[in-house]
Amino acid sequence: MKLRALVLPCLLSAGLFAPAAHAQRQGTVEFGAYVRKNWFGQSYGLHQVVGAGARLGFFPIRHVELEADGVYTPTRSLGSEDKINVMRFSGLLLFHVPTGDHSAFILGGGVMRQQFRRRPLGVGNATESYGHETAPTALAGMRFGLGDVVSIRLDGTLDRVGKPNPLLTYNIDHDWHYGFQAGLAFLFGNRGESFRGPSMKDSDNDGVIDTADQCPNTPKGTQVNSSGCPMAAMNAAADSLRMKMHADSMAMQARADSVRAAAEAEARAAAARMQAQKDSIDAAARASSARISALEDSLRAARTASARASLRDSLNAARMRDSLRVLMSTPNAKLVLQGVNFATNSATLVQSSRFVLDEVAASLVANPDVRLEVAGHTDNTGGRALNERLSNARAASVKDYLIAHGVAADRLESKGYAFDRPIASNKTVAGRAMNRRTELNRLN
Repeated sequence: MKLRALVLPCLLSAGLFAPAAHAQRQGTVEFGAYVRKNWFGQSYGLHQVVGAGARLGFFPIRHVELEADGVYTPTRSLGSEDKINVMRFSGLLLFHVPTGDHSAFILGGGVMRQQFRRRPLGVGNATESYGHETAPTALAGMRFGLGDVVSIRLDGTLDRVGKPNPLLTYNIDHDWHYGFQAGLAFLFGNRGESFRGPSMKDSDNDGVIDTADQCPNTPKGTQVNSSGCPMAAMNAAADSLRMKMHADSMAMQARADSVRAAAEAEARAAAARMQAQKDSIDAAARASSARISALEDSLRAARTASARASLRDSLNAARMRDSLRVLMSTPNAKLVLQGVNFATNSATLVQSSRFVLDEVAASLVANPDVRLEVAGHTDNTGGRALNERLSNARAASVKDYLIAHGVAADRLESKGYAFDRPIASNKTVAGRAMNRRTELNRLN
């Protein structure tokens, strides 16, 4: 008991006053031995005693260790005084977190398996299996270095046993084991930086200690800078760097000039394209205006009803094409679809509406970048719910017709506005007729 009482204070004192180890590099192998104080779960009825263990670890990457531990603890049952030998094995994933230049905090967890063997009182050295258990385990600890190879490990563990050994417990669903481990660890392989303190040795006598000397073996008498490198070499390096920076600056300026020239050329080309497009639109507008004027003159001069009806249809078609041309070339433009009508209180398109919508579909197919909202509107006859359903259905009917005639669905949206956006008075028959309409609203 006296030895046990002295072990922990001695190890703690050594850890506090010794330089601590750096976190390990990839490829380090650790072997260690330690003593462990066990606190078995309260339901187990075992003496809380000290055991001995060993560990073997490997660092696959910096700061991360895979570790396997094994502990042997001889104890006794509180009730029968039978001897119980406990063998605890664990596999752990540990993270070494540097807390200073020479210290590391260890945190991790894994799985432990605990096996029990009983030697009944008065039957000699024969033992028998007395059950086993498996549980998740957590570990927290510290590493303190004593040199390049040796370090002190102080760890605490916590096991949460979900299925306690039924031979040692009494119908409980879980219990806890605790442990404290103190021992030595030996590091082999790629241990990383030295654990020793900085050396004051100056091998080339240039006034800069070896640990800070970036240019070792400088000839005696050479003037050096604070890094131990010759000033002449530093000046030559500075001149070379300045020349390189000047060359890089000239190259960057040349690249900037080239990029600027390319950007200016592209801007001029874009301006020319925009002007050509504008000229084409203006020419089309003038041609359309002339055609509409000619049709209007012909309509006024027509003598028969059939001729007037034919000319009126041609005039409406010309006006629709002109309106569509403006819609396709003008951002955020709107167009009322004159001639698009539906059966009374229905979203069914009348036959004459299809000629107008065929023109709209052809224009949209020819202008694939244009996105539209089809908006349905009603007059204020009837209730709101009825008009909302009707305006939504009519807008959707026009949208579906355009999709069926080659317009991509992702270019179209539809929405009904009921009688919320009148363009004329709802108090007159003519005004209500104007409010019952379908519009195309350009979205881009």
